[in-house]
Amino acid sequence: MGNAKHEYVHGYSSQENERLVDQATTLTELLHSDTKYPAGCSVLEAGCGIGAQTVALVNNSPETKFTCVDISKESLKAAKARLETTGHKNVAFQQADIFNLPFPDDKFDHIFMCFVLE
Repeated sequence: MGNAKHEYVHGYSSQENERLVDQATTLTELLHSDTKYPAGCSVLEAGCGIGAQTVALVNNSPETKFTCVDISKESLKAAKARLETTGHKNVAFQQADIFNLPFPDDKFDHIFMCFVLE
């Protein structure tokens, strides 16, 4: 990917954050009703943004270890705050570029992406 700069096409405004949460809430049943990961496995959520989808994933798979990455520090801060309200402790957040991830190829059992490649 060279030196290309990767930014979220819709920006990072508070209005966009509200839209993402509304979208996630509205589509939870459709998108995540059967998204359940086995206990003990590890999942990479690539491009977690503000954690709008993360909440549904963690609620459906409370015994799964999630590592959620995003390129935006501000989005990660919002995601952490959102997850703190759920009480779940099985989520780690890390700033990373999904085109250059800092993990070995075999680190995760599953990878989840939702609305990342817009």
